[in-house]
Amino acid sequence: MKIQPNSFSSGEPDAFWKMLRNGDKNGLEGLYRCYSEDLFRYGCARGYEIDFVQDCIQEVFIDLWKYHKSLQKADNVKVYLFKSLTHKMFRESKREKRFLTEEIESVLEENFYIESIETQIIDAYTDDVLKEKLANSLDNLPDRQKEVIHFLFFEKLTYEEVSSIMGINLSSAYTLAWKAINSLKKIVIVLWLGLLM
Repeated sequence: MKIQPNSFSSGEPDAFWKMLRNGDKNGLEGLYRCYSEDLFRYGCARGYEIDFVQDCIQEVFIDLWKYHKSLQKADNVKVYLFKSLTHKMFRESKREKRFLTEEIESVLEENFYIESIETQIIDAYTDDVLKEKLANSLDNLPDRQKEVIHFLFFEKLTYEEVSSIMGINLSSAYTLAWKAINSLKKIVIVLWLGLLM
């Protein structure tokens, strides 16, 4: 499966969704081009094996085509696809029990990017030890906190969209994000102070 870069205008996903619902395979292809890269990054960030993520993405798009006649109008196509992939990976992982082992560190280092003081400190001090410790800190966050950070900062979703994808209420999404960011800030401050000494 070849992952496609996502360069599209904001109205295209809705147009592709409509085309898909009307039985036009170009709609399916357009959605794949728009979202396959984001879906891939998300699946890997969740800790699944690369091949497993690619297979699940492929199955999501196969299912979209298979059931295109019964698809409803989506309020947000991106949220719909992320939810579909989340459910697919969950069901398949229950069956196969596949999780990423050694590759998780490199995927997290490449894909996790936190705005604010954490990023400024890392940019200011390009010390590899600091980067490694921060990546390990991200890795040590509970899975749900990692997931909410990924959606908010990498996928640029709203809290409402995150709560919908994760199947939690809005206040829980805020709480998870707050806990994750607070944990990371504490770790970054300790690491930053360690560099000054």
